[in-house]
Amino acid sequence: MTNADHNTLKTHYYNYINQFDIDKYFLDEKFFNLFIDIIKLFSKSPWTTQEDIFTQFKITSKASLITINKIIRNCKLAQTLILKSGIGKKYWNTIIPFAKTVEKTLDNQYLFPQRIALFPGVSCMFYCGFCGRDQSQKYPMSILEDSKKTFDKLFSEIPSTSALSISGGLEPLTNSKIGEIITSAKNNNIKVPLITNGFSLSENFLKKTPGIWGLDSIRVSLYGVDKDSYQFITRVEKSYEIVKKNAITFLNLRNEINKDLKFGFNFIIIPENVNQLNGIISLIKEINDNVENGEGVNFLTLRDDYQSVTGNAESFDTNRKYKLDSKMDNTLRNKLIDKLKEFEKYKDTLCPNLYIDYGYSLEALSNNIFDKELIKVTHKNMRNFGFTQMSVAIDLYGDVFIFREAGFLNRSGNEKFIIGRIDQNKSLEQVIKEFLNKNEEIKYDYQDERFMDSFDHVITSLVNQAEKDRSFGISFHKGPVLDRCNAKDVKLGNSWYQDYN
Repeated sequence: MTNADHNTLKTHYYNYINQFDIDKYFLDEKFFNLFIDIIKLFSKSPWTTQEDIFTQFKITSKASLITINKIIRNCKLAQTLILKSGIGKKYWNTIIPFAKTVEKTLDNQYLFPQRIALFPGVSCMFYCGFCGRDQSQKYPMSILEDSKKTFDKLFSEIPSTSALSISGGLEPLTNSKIGEIITSAKNNNIKVPLITNGFSLSENFLKKTPGIWGLDSIRVSLYGVDKDSYQFITRVEKSYEIVKKNAITFLNLRNEINKDLKFGFNFIIIPENVNQLNGIISLIKEINDNVENGEGVNFLTLRDDYQSVTGNAESFDTNRKYKLDSKMDNTLRNKLIDKLKEFEKYKDTLCPNLYIDYGYSLEALSNNIFDKELIKVTHKNMRNFGFTQMSVAIDLYGDVFIFREAGFLNRSGNEKFIIGRIDQNKSLEQVIKEFLNKNEEIKYDYQDERFMDSFDHVITSLVNQAEKDRSFGISFHKGPVLDRCNAKDVKLGNSWYQDYN
């Protein structure tokens, strides 16, 4: 917060009190300081509850806090500072569109999910050590035609207020119907981003799958920056060479067929690869140098230690070729601050137009500010009915999962997270309503949080926060964030290549 910001906020504060005939009691400077402190706190810590503020600042009455919240809510600069200027801005980008349904979620009322993750993959050819899937499992090819018809029906039911993404689960390009699935979604006016490992994205695949060009964006998971680092993670020889070649082929064809389709990479930072960041830029530069007639790679998303979210306990998810046992710690995260500085300079030199999305926990580090790891909850804090109003995942069988990391085929322990199955006769609405009407709470066990991805943790934290605020007597509607209580026109982000405001 600059001195100019502080002065503008001060003018707003005292003018608002005088204009709206608020009790002159609030002209005391201690209340103005509280006004500033709350703005600063929410800009860096979106999960702050009203009780936290009440206790931390020794406020004597809830009515006083409600009044200060109201002044903040009605200050445009204060809202900008909270949502867009602090280290919590990536979390706020996710939170705001879902805050509008939080009341229905708390009351377990039906609402069509705002976000659907579709997992149409049949199998996966990689054996990544941080992935929780059962690596012996694959779907029968015989179900593909019926699955496609089920998805057709689903797409016709998705309202314009909801978003769809295709990922895994298992590798989506192993589904021979994937092009038809994308076309079906597009024909229903659904913008589709897709996540893939890129191994199958060959020239022959592209020729046989013209529907792929109907995507809005495609994000390739990057598992290394050379042959050895790629093979170490995937356990597949030549995986690096194949993915790199496929990326070049795809981009050259993309520039001929659909220049609006955005292409990018995702890289998960783990202890084994913290020194590879500059190598990502070198690889992207090499790919771009081999792309003709247009743009190369459009974006890069960097994500923090996936395994810290999904868990790496020896007693769980044992059916895999190997397991990475390392975990990011504060020493490595501190090291990342300098690594990201160096990375930014290298990026500006070699790939100045590359858009970088640092995700939730890396945003602070990229701004030279140490911050803790990803926001996470434990099994003790998971929602008894999930949050079907906000998000579900659906696999190739049509099984509906309340959390995304549960959506791996036959992953040990994931049965409790399946709330029903859609098909050509049974809609997603029917499945969710039946689940909610049964009113049977899910009983969570130790480390069940491994079935949630980082998005699920964020949404769980949001709902838990709303529940605490409601119980305290100062709900979101009386809190300091305007868009959290008036989110009707907030755009639901559905891409990785831009920020949403």
